[in-house]
Amino acid sequence: PDGRLPAWHALVLGVVLNALAFGVLWLGANLLAASLALAGAVIYVFVYTMWLKRSTPQNIVIGGSAGAMPPLVGWAAATGHLDLTAVALFGVIFFWTPPHFWALAQLIKSDYARAHVPMLPVVAGEQSAKRQSIVYAALTVAASLVPFFTGSAGSVYLAGAIVLGVGLVGISLLDLEGRRWTRRLWTYSMVYVALLFAVFAVSPFLP
Repeated sequence: PDGRLPAWHALVLGVVLNALAFGVLWLGANLLAASLALAGAVIYVFVYTMWLKRSTPQNIVIGGSAGAMPPLVGWAAATGHLDLTAVALFGVIFFWTPPHFWALAQLIKSDYARAHVPMLPVVAGEQSAKRQSIVYAALTVAASLVPFFTGSAGSVYLAGAIVLGVGLVGISLLDLEGRRWTRRLWTYSMVYVALLFAVFAVSPFLP
């Protein structure tokens, strides 16, 4: 924004890096993984950044599909296909995105307002964002339970997903009381997603 990097330099760099990433994934994994990664980049740049970000308070809801692509890419790279478990992991990140970013948007609400980015807490108010965050937190937890029922994770993962999920929904509910829980929700949301995927990663070695 301050002009230190010419726009065409950024464009060339972005195209080259994405082309290299596509080639590396295709050669090192498979075409499905490479295509999903490219789709994520295209959605992020063209759908989210250029269109949704400054046009709708649902920007990070729809655009969240780009951020949710990595589990699909990883699953496709490892297995060569997609299944219900992969879709569930996509859903975890997709539904997790609104509570995480709306909590952040509440903390830096004035910055978004000055930048004319219509984040939900800015245009609809913090309480509206908090209430919707509870719904998305519950959907996140629901999606996180699917790997157990598909047989991709065991009882230890299920217990971990439930405990972590109770924390996410619980803090989202407490956030209705005021700002003092908002930063905790934002922080916990990062801990939640990191621990959930860590437990899933080691679940093949656990009951």
